[in-house]
Formats: sequence, structure tokens, C-alpha cells
Amino acid sequence: MILIYSLLLFICYFNNSYAKEVFNILINKPDFNENEYLKKYNEVIEQYIEINRIDNYDIKFSYCSPTATDGEHLSQVYKDANSPFSIDVEYARNFNCTLRELKNTNYDIMILDDRFLYGDNGYADYLLLKDEFDYKKLTNYFVDYNKYNINNKDINHHDTDIFNDGKLGSKKNLYGLPYELDFDLVYYHERNDNSKDLLALDVSDSSFGNELPSEEILSAGFGDNDELFNFFSEFIRYQYNIPKGNDPTSYEQLYDDNANKIYDSFRQYTLRFTGDDIEKTLNTTIKDAYNTFLDDENKLLRGKASWYKNLKEIENVSIKMNSLPHEITMINQKYVVINKNSPKQYEELIEVALLLSSKEMQIYRALQMGSIPTFKFKESSDESVASYCQMNSEICEILKKINPIRINNIYRKKDISAQFLEIRLIVPLGLKKTLVDPNNYNAKMVLQNVIDNWNGTYDNGNGVTLEMGLFLMLNILNIGITIFFLFIMFMVHINRRHPYIKAMSPQLTNITILGLVLRMLHPLTFTIAFTRFLCQLTAILNFVINNLIYLPLLAIIFRIYYIYTNISSVSYGKKLNDGRLIMLIIILLILSFPVYFAISNIDNFNIVSDGSLQVYRFITCVYNYWFHTIITGIYTFIVAFFMLSMTFKIHTLSKKYGDTTFIFFIIVLTISQFFFQITFNIFLSEGSQMSLSSILLNYLHLIISLVTVHILIGTRLLFIRRHPIKSKEMILKGDFNNVNNLAKFIHIRKNANSTFSCLPQTPKNNPNDTSASIRKDSTYSTSIDQNQSTAQSETLNNPETNNNNNNPSNN
Repeated sequence: MILIYSLLLFICYFNNSYAKEVFNILINKPDFNENEYLKKYNEVIEQYIEINRIDNYDIKFSYCSPTATDGEHLSQVYKDANSPFSIDVEYARNFNCTLRELKNTNYDIMILDDRFLYGDNGYADYLLLKDEFDYKKLTNYFVDYNKYNINNKDINHHDTDIFNDGKLGSKKNLYGLPYELDFDLVYYHERNDNSKDLLALDVSDSSFGNELPSEEILSAGFGDNDELFNFFSEFIRYQYNIPKGNDPTSYEQLYDDNANKIYDSFRQYTLRFTGDDIEKTLNTTIKDAYNTFLDDENKLLRGKASWYKNLKEIENVSIKMNSLPHEITMINQKYVVINKNSPKQYEELIEVALLLSSKEMQIYRALQMGSIPTFKFKESSDESVASYCQMNSEICEILKKINPIRINNIYRKKDISAQFLEIRLIVPLGLKKTLVDPNNYNAKMVLQNVIDNWNGTYDNGNGVTLEMGLFLMLNILNIGITIFFLFIMFMVHINRRHPYIKAMSPQLTNITILGLVLRMLHPLTFTIAFTRFLCQLTAILNFVINNLIYLPLLAIIFRIYYIYTNISSVSYGKKLNDGRLIMLIIILLILSFPVYFAISNIDNFNIVSDGSLQVYRFITCVYNYWFHTIITGIYTFIVAFFMLSMTFKIHTLSKKYGDTTFIFFIIVLTISQFFFQITFNIFLSEGSQMSLSSILLNYLHLIISLVTVHILIGTRLLFIRRHPIKSKEMILKGDFNNVNNLAKFIHIRKNANSTFSCLPQTPKNNPNDTSASIRKDSTYSTSIDQNQSTAQSETLNNPETNNNNNNPSNN
């Protein structure tokens, strides 16, 4: 019994030792005959493994199985938002299927085309798509080949451009090894040789568009949105030579005032070669177009270069290929990508990836399946090129002259243009709308949206909403209040020597008002925050502006507090002049930059777009707004606490009307800061949309800002305007540079003659008697002589004197 048991264990061990490891690889479905294709594909790869005696593993290819409901929710989101654009649900379904497998462990390696690889290649993220498909960066699921030692001889057979297109991100990490290539061309029956260049028709010719042909010339599977997308991209390139990557203005031709001519000519061009039944044309599948051409119903077939092997093998039919006009064609590049979630060792996966992308494997697949290798075809001396071109001379001739259009930079005027995933989801549907209805320029609208970050050209078509009207009025009001605050700053500067203004530290007051102005203008910085560094800088700037408001105010209150608690210390008062305090504030402001920069590094900053949900595309920067709100709130609370503590102390020391206005000012300013942060956070968290709540809170913030400035300095400016001083020599002679001498001017108090007491006007019978004027006024008692300080101290410490001075009979 023990012998039998040992024998069974030995057999199990022997089988496990020699069992081949299976690598599961995901590939895209072909244009037609997918079941037969997959069966043959696996057979071909198995034959290659047997021929090359690769005994330690097997490779199994299979398709992704999409969930039927994928993409429907995204489409419904667009409908609910009344977006003028539509979603290609099938493409969304297939994209999410592949992405779902990247998140799982079912596939070790994937053969991904450049359309998927560059799905999120833009600098500005479209958060709706990221949330809908639940991912942050596609490259998070890829293995970087650069982290492993790869022999140069294993990769130097690849075309340089194709190889470099497998590098993604700012650091150009190598995530994909070139697998195969494909591109668009035209097939024709040999007897129709005179028809092979018909697509080269120039739409600028005066005879173009005068009449439509009575027969269909071109078979094209425009029911496949990829085919239509490619067709339009190639059309505008060989007809108008746009867009050109090195010329940003060339992109604007797709949506400027003359752009309608492009879409009209594209529609006429399409009808000219496919017939006048545009609905039928746009519903023709690739397989139907293929079969229609084989049945000799059309002279030309728009297809892929990889079809050529099958077409050549058809009996009793002689089919030739021809390049598209000017050899311009959209290329499709496929790459070997390792799934980071694979449970297998990365070293083993890299070995398999190098096998799949090797020149020997590529030539074998070309021979058996008709695929196009990723070789350097423009270098005829290359050994691998010569080997392939011996068997495929027609394709090689086209490859040597090809002018490729690459997915990674198409319709990307700048870094913040739409990412390719969004472009592919909405552009083909826009093209179809324009082809069906010549008066519908949805194609123009959608291309402007994906290319530019703002396109208000079409706003009028949607009408003016309540939010838009309120937002426009808010901007006008914002500008008006800014100008008004600058005027207040000017008036403060003009009257800076007036004791009632000087008591409030005019320079510090102006810095606080400047901070309020900058806080109102701060949201505008998001219109230029097109990089993550600038995005981070906006958060830092918000904190610095907060300091610009509160530090001068803290200095003002501290100086007043110091005056009341050290009223007899003249020497110390001189040390608290504006110049010294401003220098201290500048030092603190400079230090706040690196301090908050260090704090902000905890957060992640990103550039995002509200995408194509609306006609326009708005770019903004995002980060954890509430995190920074809490930091700013804690800082504001601490500063406000110290200010309130000193203010209540001042109120206790001096029971005079007017002192409590500082308390109100601090409270109002703190409320203003609170409303600004809430408004700002709502505005940004809603994707910089003009919601009614954020607009109304902005109005409230502006009103509170006005009240804030009025309490801080506005009442004093009004007071001295209503009660001017005819003789200003007393101001010039008064020793008001010593802050202790301003104790009497900190508050504004009522008297019998006016709402607020005022600097005394000189009696008519003695206009030069300034000392009499000073004695007459009940607000302050200042003697401009050598005993000025002593007199002030006695006045402050003698309430009876104050009461007597307040008696109307003394006036």
C-alpha cells in the first residue's frame, strides 16, 4: 500500500514538473470572421512554439467579453446634461472591457492598439470619464520595461517612431513593445486600373460638387466609427493639409468662420463616391463593404493593408492595392503590454513579450496571418526588411513612401486639449450628424470643443440662462468694487497725515484692503493655472492673500492695544510706527511661501476639464479644497482669537463709543473669509460651473467685503469729508509719528453737534488759534508743545476731565 501511494506521488510530481505554464494574452477582434480568425491565430502561434522548440510554456490568445450595459450610463449622463454631443456606446463598452481585464488577473499580457494606449495622453484629465471607468492613469496597470535589462539586439529591429510611441508619460517610460502595424489604403480590381486614383479628386476644383454620380464607386464600412474617423482625418490632411502639429493656427481652420466649407466639401466628397443614400452609407458594416466589393458592385474598397493576404488568395479574382492620396494614411500600431496585475513573474512575462515582438515572430505572423511588421521599412539595407519585402513587395513599396497620421497627436492643438479617449467617443457621432443633415454643423462644434479649452461661439444657440446673467452681473460688480477699493486706498493715502486716519495706520489699512481686492480677484488665477505647479501656486497664493488681510489688521490692533496698555511710554510708541510693522509683515509674508509650499506638498494637484458635457470646455485645477479650507480656517481662527482678545482688552481699558467697531470688523471679516472659502470650494468642486448657489454666495461675499472696508476705514473717510479742517498746520506740527499721541483718535465719538465728533473748525474771530480749537473739541485734547505727552496721560487718566470736555457748554 505504501508502495502504491509513493508511486502516485511520484507520478503527480513528474506531471507537475513537466506541465507547461500557460500565458493568457488578450487581443482585439478582427474586422470580420472573428471566430475563424481566433482559432487560426492560436494554431499559428502554437506551430511557431513547436517549430522553435519552446517547451517551458504555452501561449493562449482570446478576446475580451464586454458587459452589455457598459457605456449606457455614460451615454445617459450626456443626455441628462442636455449635451449637444453623443457618446459612441460600443467604443465605451469595448474600452471598459479591456480596462476591466487590466484590473484583474485573467490576462498576463495584452496586445493593445495605440488608441487604447493613448486614451488618457492629455495633460488635463476629464474627471467624468475617470469616474465612469474607475481609473486614475492607464499606465498604473502597465509594467515599465525600462526597469528591466533588455538586450538592445532584441528591440533594434523596430521602426524608431513606432518604438518611441510605446513610451508614455513625461518620463517616457517604455510600456509597450511594438507588435504589428496596419494602415488604410484602397483596393481595386485589376481591370479597373484607371479608377485606382479617383479618391485623389481635389475638392478645390471648380467642377467639384456640381453633380453627383449615379453609381456607387467606393465600398467603405462607415458603420464602424473608427473607419469614419480615419476617413475624415485623412480627408482634411490631403485636401487642406490640416491640422499640422507644428502650427497651432492650422487647428483653428476646423472651427473658424470659414470652417463650414470644409464640412460641406467633406459631405459632398463622401456622397460623390458612396452614393446619395447617406443613411445606407453610414450603416454599412466593414464586412458588408468587403463582400460588396468582392461581388464587383463597387470599383474601390477602402480597407486595411492586413487584408491583402486574404484578398490575394481568393481564386478567380485579381485584386490590386493603391495608397491613399499623397500617401497619407491613418496608421494603427499595436503593442505588447504586460498586465501589472498578472500573478506570474515579471521576468517570465518580459521573456514572452520579447518573443511576441521579435522579428522572427513578426515575419512568421506576416506569412501566416498577413499582419504588417514594425520594421524600419525606409531603410532598405535592414535584413529584416529585406526578408519581409521578398514576399510582400507591394506593401513594402507603399510603406517606404507612407505619410502616417499618428493617434498620439491628432486633434491636439495643445497639452490641455481633450484626451484621445474623449475625442474618439464623441467626434465620429458629430461627423455623422453633419453628414446626415447639411445644416447641422455638430462636427464643427465637437472639434472645437476637443481642440480648444474655451469655445463660446455657440453659446447663443443655448440661450442666456439665469446663471449666465447673474454671473455676468457678478463680474461687472466685481470690477466695480475693485475700482472702488482702489479709490479708497488712494483716499487713505491722501489723508494719511490726518490723526483720525493715522490712528488706523493708513499703510497697514491699505495693505488689508489690497488683500481684500486680491481675494476677490484670486479666482481669476484659475484661468491661467494650466500646469500642476501653477495649480499648487494658486493654493499657496490663497494662503498668502489671507495673510495679507490679517497680518496688517493684527498689527493695527496690536498697536492700538499697545497704546492703551503703554500710554506713557513714548519711546516704545515710536518703535510701533508703520514702517517697522510693514517690514515685519513683509518678512512674515515671505516666510509664508515656503511654509505653505511644504504643507501643500501633502496634497495632489491636477489639471482637469469639464469636458464635452457642455458646448464649451473649461479647464481648471483641482486639489483637496476642504483640506486647505481647514488649514486656512484654523489659521484664521487663531489670528482672529488674538485680535478679539486684544480688542476686548482695549474695550475694557477705554469705555468709549467706537471701540467695539473693531470687534464688529473682525467678526465681519472672519464671516467674509468663511463665505469666500465656501463659495470658492463650491465653485471648484462643481468643475468651475456657474451654479446658482456659488453665484449667490459670491454676491454675499462682495457685500460683506464692502461692509468690512466701511467699518475699517470708510466711516473715518466720511467723517473727515463731512468735517474738514480749515487749518491743517496743526496736523503737520502735531507729533503724530509717535503712536502714543494718537490715543484720542482711535475712537470716533458722538457729540451734541454732529453724529460723530470732528476735528474742530477754527473760530472765525481767530482762525490761527489752534490750541483753542483743540481744547474746544471733545474728541481729543492735544497740546502741540513739549508737554504734549504728559497732558495726554493726564487726560486719559482723569475721567472727570473727559466728562467736562464733553459738555456742550464747553463748545
